[in-house]
Amino acid sequence: MDRLVYGLMYAVSLLPLRVLYGISSLAAFVLHRIVRYRKDTVMENVAQAFPHQSLTYRNKVAAGFYRHFTDNWVETIKLLSMPEAAFKKRITGNFEVFDELHKNGKTASMLAAHFFNWEWLSVALSHRQSLPYIGVYMPISSQPVDSLFKRIRGRFGAHLMPAPALAKAIIGWRNKQYLICLVADQSPSNPANAYWLNFLGRPTAFVTGPERNAQVFNQVPVYTRVTCPKRGYYHFEFTVLSLTNEEMQTKGELTKRLVRHIEADIQTHPETYLWSHRRWKHAWDASYQRIWIDDAAPAGISTQD
Repeated sequence: MDRLVYGLMYAVSLLPLRVLYGISSLAAFVLHRIVRYRKDTVMENVAQAFPHQSLTYRNKVAAGFYRHFTDNWVETIKLLSMPEAAFKKRITGNFEVFDELHKNGKTASMLAAHFFNWEWLSVALSHRQSLPYIGVYMPISSQPVDSLFKRIRGRFGAHLMPAPALAKAIIGWRNKQYLICLVADQSPSNPANAYWLNFLGRPTAFVTGPERNAQVFNQVPVYTRVTCPKRGYYHFEFTVLSLTNEEMQTKGELTKRLVRHIEADIQTHPETYLWSHRRWKHAWDASYQRIWIDDAAPAGISTQD
């Protein structure tokens, strides 16, 4: 079955990108207008993020999201056969940030959010900079599909680690230099074991793992801004989140700084964010006050008992 799935997807990947984008545009229309894939969730999330914008604006953001959503998958499949030189031409960025950290003996933690195309970002990191690259991923329940994505993500020599086993697997890298990529805007499974702060005008739970790992393993935190100058081309801007040693060890400081970057990028390029996931599935509760890390009180909610 692994070979069958790989063979079929490889054959699809041989299609020219212009053909794949034609398929993507059709798929986006079907998902958006006919199937209405998670349409209520998308529109609810966009309304939450842009409460003062018109319905016309929100619909435009939603339409852009569906197009980037389907582009994300055809572009990822294309990685199975895209020549290395062609891929290199389509990505730009200040990758020298990581080369400089490598030269200075540092280990880095690249903190990303759900901006398209995160699969190209991960592959680019294993290809365009000198630190040994660790890609953290969530296993897919379908074993053939999981194998397919591991082939794609590991194409340029990435060391892949499943997220559930990360805490144990990373220990073996303690005395080595590396770059690890973590998606830092995940919704935590347990809201009582999270950091809470305002995000797009609403109290929101964030996972603590990225910050905790950076502290424990002395990783230099780097944020990535992803922009899409035109279809099929991506620019990655890497920013070292400069914190003093004291700030780095202060609970929530790195997460606050990270979230402010994510908010700014959503405001600038809202159509490239993954609006279909239920980011606010956990409601604020007064019992979470001890893990509230924001400088301001929860938006619209009193923190008093």
